[in-house]
Amino acid sequence: MGLTFLAPLFLAGALAVAIPVVIHLSHRERKEAVRFPSLMFLRRVPYKTVRRQRIRHWLLFLLRTAAILLLVSAFARPFVDRATLGPAVIGEGREVVVLLDRSASMDYADRWERAAGAARAAIDGLGPDDRATLVLFSDRAEAMTPATADAAVLRSALSDARPIATATHYAPALQLAHDVLDATELPNRELVLITDFQRGGWTPDAALRMPEGTVVTPVDLSDPAPRNFAVTGLLLDRIAGAAGDRLAVSARVVNLSPDSAADVPVTLAVEDLAPETRRVSLAAGEAESVTFAPVPLPNRTARAQVTLAGDALEADDAFRFTVAPREPLPVLLVHHPNAGPRDLLYLREALRIGTDPAFEVESRRATELRPDDLDGRALVILDDVPWPRGAAGRRLAEFVRGGGGLLVILGPNSGSGTWATEAEGLLGSSPGPTVDREGLRGGTLSVLDYRHPVFAAFAETRGADFTGARFFRYRRWAPPDSAVVLARFDDGAPALADLNAGAGRALIWTADAANVWSDLPVQPVFLPFTHELAKYAAAYREVPAWRTAGLMLDLAHDITARSWGPPASVFGADPGELVVDPPSGERFAVGDSLGHRLELRDGGFYAVRRLDGSAAATIAVNTDPAESDLARIDPEVVLAAVTPTATGRSRVATLSATLSTADKERRQALWWYVLAAALLVLVTETVVAGRLSGARLGRRSSGGT
Repeated sequence: MGLTFLAPLFLAGALAVAIPVVIHLSHRERKEAVRFPSLMFLRRVPYKTVRRQRIRHWLLFLLRTAAILLLVSAFARPFVDRATLGPAVIGEGREVVVLLDRSASMDYADRWERAAGAARAAIDGLGPDDRATLVLFSDRAEAMTPATADAAVLRSALSDARPIATATHYAPALQLAHDVLDATELPNRELVLITDFQRGGWTPDAALRMPEGTVVTPVDLSDPAPRNFAVTGLLLDRIAGAAGDRLAVSARVVNLSPDSAADVPVTLAVEDLAPETRRVSLAAGEAESVTFAPVPLPNRTARAQVTLAGDALEADDAFRFTVAPREPLPVLLVHHPNAGPRDLLYLREALRIGTDPAFEVESRRATELRPDDLDGRALVILDDVPWPRGAAGRRLAEFVRGGGGLLVILGPNSGSGTWATEAEGLLGSSPGPTVDREGLRGGTLSVLDYRHPVFAAFAETRGADFTGARFFRYRRWAPPDSAVVLARFDDGAPALADLNAGAGRALIWTADAANVWSDLPVQPVFLPFTHELAKYAAAYREVPAWRTAGLMLDLAHDITARSWGPPASVFGADPGELVVDPPSGERFAVGDSLGHRLELRDGGFYAVRRLDGSAAATIAVNTDPAESDLARIDPEVVLAAVTPTATGRSRVATLSATLSTADKERRQALWWYVLAAALLVLVTETVVAGRLSGARLGRRSSGGT
């Protein structure tokens, strides 16, 4: 162990050890004086001695010397610095696993520097018969080296390590450590866990005990009262206007500190636009919403971010996103030749009002439909018309099977005859006769599948918005076995069904949308219901304005060129090699034997492009919000879960590498034991000195008799 002193200047007092030396070399025993009646007849004769002085009572001398040295050491405040040697294990040959937390919270203040120092101390403490594995973990665990006795290899891997923007999860790291330790043939096992013990990363079922005989050494890097402010999320709202669309941004700002804060500046910066700063006051542990003035949407994809004043954890002080022009969803509305403006009013206006997404609606009479009218469409709506005949009908079937969306609305003009062959292959049996419920004040919707995306938005109200709608007529229709009925009328007849249509999606609604067979079009629920029908049928998906660190993207599939239909990559089906410019600035290429997979580890903007520059994309990545909460779990909880039990060899030693010098000395308080030893030596010296004095007196008494 490395013995260190808190006040080494007191060691100068060791010079006092010269005192017993001087005493023992200069002290002489007195001779017995012979008294004469008279000295007048005696002549003074000088007496000379040539005998060298020497130490006669070595035990007494050593006791006095030891007492002085112990007293000096006690005042110098000694302690054992175990971090200089690394954890000690009885016996030879250790299998050591160093688990080093590199989640985003480890970038708080100087945690990472202390963590790297603790890992370096563990590596430096390896003996000639030891092996070690360096494992970095956050949301997943990765062994940076195989089990090796080469400290240089371990140090090199450690020097390349740094915190990343992902969240903390202990279970994968503990499982990897268990596997390494369980497979070793060395007699001793040791786990060094270097982390800030963030509470959010631990779950009760994450308990994983290490193999028998494992010594668990925790390094606690947490701070007693961490202060942190964070931007944890955004709400983006597109506002349509005559001068162009604008974007309203609301940011969620959280104070995860024990103290309140006033006038915290929060800034919205959009590329090419002047930034806007708002100020917010935050109570301890509370969150506030900061809303900025709407900004015009650019005509290209631009980078944007909301930032607040920097603190000790800068990773969550900025929330990044991309701003792109609105991409309308192209819809072809096919209606009956005799349909008037009133018949199309409710459906067309409901789609026109949509903003997220916007719907670009173009109408066609069924008799005028051409095959090329379907090109570039996300959704085709057959509004109360029979299935088209001829080439247009065949093209429509191909369109749906190829990934297009189809919404069929049955009404008075849909007919109850036989559908075309192409339609039967997609939609099953032809529409049946009309069901008349007018005499009974109409029917109602009684069964809705809230698990389906069409009705998921209404799950909280449990269909209360639909209860006011009355259905006086609707088409009888028998869905095929492959169909999923999403809604039924109160008599059990299907109202809405989702059909298996190849790569595309097809929905059938058996009541009209013209406020003739039902009053649903004049109910408030009609607008969101129409939007949900259109979005689902068109396979609409929101293009993420940002992503959370920790995701693994397949650039050939996940970076889509459009928000509807089958996913189509910006870079094409076979993009070849792609160049990635990450936030760290260290450019690299993807597209080798591992494919086009990109792990989002850092917060910031990733720029991805093809080598020839023909396609490019920007990905905004933010730190996992879970890392903003720096609350700590008691290390004893983790140790109790992972430390082996019922084994005599198991020990838990706390590595003190991260403590200050004063803290290390104060926790050990060795000076008390040193002082007690000095007092014991002084007592022994007193006893020995007394016995020696008694022995001398005895000899003198014997000589005088």
